[in-house]
Amino acid sequence: MAVSFNRDQIRAALAETDPAYSYYLDLETGEVIKVPDTDESPEADALRNRVMDGYGDRYRYIPGGNPGPSEADVQGWLEAEGL
Repeated sequence: MAVSFNRDQIRAALAETDPAYSYYLDLETGEVIKVPDTDESPEADALRNRVMDGYGDRYRYIPGGNPGPSEADVQGWLEAEGL
């Protein structure tokens, strides 16, 4: 069964500008994961390690900074990732 990607979460991640977080699409669940880049807690470190261990195969980075992403931007990102 194919996973349905949460396009609203992808659109929101494309718009994010907070440098303290990175966003990744989980290809197994279709959900976007918010990863704290500056949090040094064991939980945040474990999450970063899990995402980096599965990067490319399970997780795909979503670059932010688009102040008003459209459905076309979401589709363009998905296509660029080969999804």
